[in-house]
Amino acid sequence: MNWQERANRFLDALPRTVLSRFGRPVPMFRTCGIAGYYVALLVLFAGGLVTGRSLPVLGLLAAVSGLSFFAYTFLRRWITGREELVLLEHVWFALACNAAFLWLLGLPVLAYLDVVSVALCPFLAAGRIGCTFVGCCHGRPSTIGVTYTNACASEGFPAHLVGVRLFPVQPIEALGLLAIGVTGALALPFAEPGRVFSWYLIAYAVIRFGLEGLRGDHRPHWLGLSQARWMSIVEVTLALSLDWFSAPAAGVAGGFFVAFVLALAFLWRRDPNRLLLERTHTLELRNQIGIAIERAMMAADSGPIRCATSRRVTAVVSLVGRNQPAAAHISLSVDRMDIDLLTLCQLAARAYPHLHPSDAHFGASRVLHFIVTLSRDFLEEDMRAASARAEAMYGAIVRREQLEARSAEMLIQGSFERRLQPTAPPEHPKQIGARIADASAVPWYLRADGHPPQV
Repeated sequence: MNWQERANRFLDALPRTVLSRFGRPVPMFRTCGIAGYYVALLVLFAGGLVTGRSLPVLGLLAAVSGLSFFAYTFLRRWITGREELVLLEHVWFALACNAAFLWLLGLPVLAYLDVVSVALCPFLAAGRIGCTFVGCCHGRPSTIGVTYTNACASEGFPAHLVGVRLFPVQPIEALGLLAIGVTGALALPFAEPGRVFSWYLIAYAVIRFGLEGLRGDHRPHWLGLSQARWMSIVEVTLALSLDWFSAPAAGVAGGFFVAFVLALAFLWRRDPNRLLLERTHTLELRNQIGIAIERAMMAADSGPIRCATSRRVTAVVSLVGRNQPAAAHISLSVDRMDIDLLTLCQLAARAYPHLHPSDAHFGASRVLHFIVTLSRDFLEEDMRAASARAEAMYGAIVRREQLEARSAEMLIQGSFERRLQPTAPPEHPKQIGARIADASAVPWYLRADGHPPQV
């Protein structure tokens, strides 16, 4: 067993939604959060002792931070109508509440936020460990990662990704947070007020910005960047302004920010994945393939019919069954290498409400094959379940590809191990004779004389 198999076996043993404590099941994510809060308390008071900060004030800040998490949860649910935990939003709200509390008491804000930021690191790392157990904030499909089960799907994990190996982005972020906390704790006794807080903001923003590219869950996006990446940019700007802020510097920073937004808007307008999923192109693809299906149904002896759209999407249509065809096989491809599989699945799902997600296949030549049911309303628009169809198709394809890759790897490994096994030397004729010394036990057609026994 190589290191990759050992890592996957270890990661596959992690997913669980409940933890049995004294014979009573408790939620795993909540347990990690509570444990992380207690560790954060220890780090907070230890940092206060090292830096000479008031322990009662730090205790009040711990209470403010804990209450702020619950308050923001209820506030966000009241505004959006749904309960959802967004880590960066909670951190911002907690830090804002702490800063306001310290300002009202007339205490040095940055000096205390240094200690609070170090204590936040183990708490946030414990939260990411909880995400690893239950499957939220998961990564993209990978050869190394975690495979989640139906038990996690019953608690909110995407059902179409059950059985798909996903990159372990959550524990990597947890390790990054612990490294930030340890570095900040070592610098606490020597750094000027505000420096450790700035370090926390910049370091966590950089880590979060980079790891967002490995995330596979749904998150709000604007101009091609996720919400967390925009918040990371704001964090870095805030951290730099704490050390170096003046009117000329603010003007330069503002100019760079405007240029950055304009560049993102330009790239977003030209994003090929977004252009393929526009409504006009989806309707064009559906119309082109609909015409090809009608032509194939009218000409019973015709072969596959090829069609294309204005954005270089090619489709090949073949009827399933010649006498009374009830379905059609469609092969969809794009003349670009920067189009990902999820975009193709979304394009197919938006164009065809009657496709079969479980029958989809993604070929080695980057061609998406799927089956659609032929009916009188196969050209009618039905976009209500397009997202669910795309996710089901994407999950089925990735799950099948990972299974096939694993089977091929095991086959190659088994063949290689058989080659390495020592082969027995050929037997000497005397050894053969000794092994079959009892001629009566040997069939007559294997005897040396070749004659049947006499009766």
